[in-house]
Amino acid sequence: MSIPYAARIKIVELLEREKTQTTEIEIYRDGSQVIPTAAEYTLFKPNGDKITDSQTATITGTGTLQFIQTSTSLPNSENLGEGYIQQWDTTIDSIVYSFRRMTALVLKRLYPVISDIDLTSTYADLNDLRPSNLTSYQTYIDEAWFVILDRLRNRGNLEYLIMNAESLRQTHINLSLYYIFRDFHSSLGGQGRYLELSQEHHKLFISDFENLTFQYDESHIGRAEDANQRRGQPTIFLTRPGAFNRRRFRR
Repeated sequence: MSIPYAARIKIVELLEREKTQTTEIEIYRDGSQVIPTAAEYTLFKPNGDKITDSQTATITGTGTLQFIQTSTSLPNSENLGEGYIQQWDTTIDSIVYSFRRMTALVLKRLYPVISDIDLTSTYADLNDLRPSNLTSYQTYIDEAWFVILDRLRNRGNLEYLIMNAESLRQTHINLSLYYIFRDFHSSLGGQGRYLELSQEHHKLFISDFENLTFQYDESHIGRAEDANQRRGQPTIFLTRPGAFNRRRFRR
């Protein structure tokens, strides 16, 4: 019986077309990162054809699997959008495990716009409250970012088609503060103030997210077709598709 190792995959991987970039994956078991002895990387197109076929992946000292996807392997002729698949064939204790990760080919990634300074602008004493084992609140900021991206996708919005990243700023701040104060409450115990603050920012996050609007590149052209129009959260239909479909584009 094979051991159920866990590939640490938080979101769909994004590869930018016509750009050389490093993609990676980590494997875990029993709370620790596993160090494989060998690994091969394959990238499939949505139709099943292979862009990269069983190429040797690099294994770092900590066990992270890495592969450099060259710009020439992702030319302008490749379709933009969803449906690409990475496959990491990984040898652990002489057994090959295949880990798959859904991938999208995009023009540009979407990046967050907040850092610690945005959190301390809201609560000046956060620097003094930060645990001694942390140099920043980046862990909370990153986790909040991944959750927001996942929620956007679950609502039918592809994050890399959002043109104005600043539209997510307040949503990101409130979710980060929720995680921070929830952790303070959990670790300090009996501090009702932190519980109240976490609940307050969670409510603000929910409200912010439900009322999000942003400029959206519906046609994968690198800009919003109408800069004066803003897209909001679509209605979720349980029995039939909503108005916005995830499509692949040849641009």
